[in-house]
Amino acid sequence: MRRRRTALTVAGSVAGVAALAAALAFGGGPVTTPDRTPPAAASYGGLTLVAYQGPQPKHFVIDKVPAGYFVQADDYGGLTIAPDRVRHPSPGVDPSKDPMYDPLDLQGKIAVYVEQQAYHADVSGEPVTVGGFPAILHTVDTTRQLLIKVSPTVFATIQVDVPLTRDQILELGAGLHVSQEAIDRAANATSSKHD
Repeated sequence: MRRRRTALTVAGSVAGVAALAAALAFGGGPVTTPDRTPPAAASYGGLTLVAYQGPQPKHFVIDKVPAGYFVQADDYGGLTIAPDRVRHPSPGVDPSKDPMYDPLDLQGKIAVYVEQQAYHADVSGEPVTVGGFPAILHTVDTTRQLLIKVSPTVFATIQVDVPLTRDQILELGAGLHVSQEAIDRAANATSSKHD
């Protein structure tokens, strides 16, 4: 889905440049076009974090979520936080046609998962401290991840595909508390994979 979106964006940009070049070549004068550069707030920011009011997940405690978001999926390995509009799907909703209803599809959502540090051996980004833990903030395409080192071998990763600022992502991370059971499961999975 992301590749298709990128291809459409590139195709649209190429078409726009070609049209502008043709207008300059055949029109004989400069052409003014509206500024289509998105403001910084359009790419990051725009949502407000609020205190989470729903039932706490079994293996996590979350202090804040974006206003109008809820926990769509919860298991020991992770969470999916999605917009309220997909909270109560009508009986005929097909998640394959509207992936926002699929808790495993993470586009346009926030994902939280606990995983082995080995998965992130080569990750680079901005080193930060979140809730007293060392962390790395990095970007992959338009998705940003905050990797919080919750134990010597385990990261709690917050994957953000919604318009939050850097500071909001750090605030979200500071308000994430992972149960020891979830950390131990991930650590044991690491040990059994690498022994």
